[in-house]
Amino acid sequence: MPRHIKIALVVLGIGFAITLGFFVDVLGRIQSAVKDAEPEAQPFTPASEPLYSSTDPPMTVKIFFPSAAPDLALSAEDQTIFRSAELTNRAKQILQKVVAGPKSNKLLPSVPKETKVQEVFIAGDGLAYVDFSDAIAANHPGGVQNELATIYSIVNSLAYNLPEIRHVKILIGGAEKETLAGHCLLLLPLAMDLSITNVPPPATAAGALNVR
Repeated sequence: MPRHIKIALVVLGIGFAITLGFFVDVLGRIQSAVKDAEPEAQPFTPASEPLYSSTDPPMTVKIFFPSAAPDLALSAEDQTIFRSAELTNRAKQILQKVVAGPKSNKLLPSVPKETKVQEVFIAGDGLAYVDFSDAIAANHPGGVQNELATIYSIVNSLAYNLPEIRHVKILIGGAEKETLAGHCLLLLPLAMDLSITNVPPPATAAGALNVR
């Protein structure tokens, strides 16, 4: 191949490489500018509906927690919710109190702090279905007494304060689980049990509730 042709091909190759590099650089600048100009994508979070209105009157409820006293499984402290017209909303307010933990230093939290109440459904026969996040089981310390305290903190807090609820079915992660953390069965709905507390039956509904 003649020398001048070789030189021309080399020059053309160099020119092509320079042009390609310039094009890639410009394209990168354009993409960067477009990305900077676009608003940052925000994950969609559905607005949560309020559990009560400003006109709903307050009501005092007993929230059950494990007792720090070694000879007592559960005790209770008075807290305040609002008397929403929706029974489910009252139940959710009570469960929020359970998850938040006690105010008194004589009581202990009953559920792991990462626990979330995912859904509550109350059937017409007085059976409440309560679905918790997986943390209630995955982060639970386990043991028969600890599991009983968690379960009846939930069941008693609902059934004691809301006579419309006679039994509670606990779900975890949207599904039935055989046990909470390997010991206490969750397959059957559970009724209020005040035998492991120092709290007397509610005066206005003691005869109507299934109190053991």
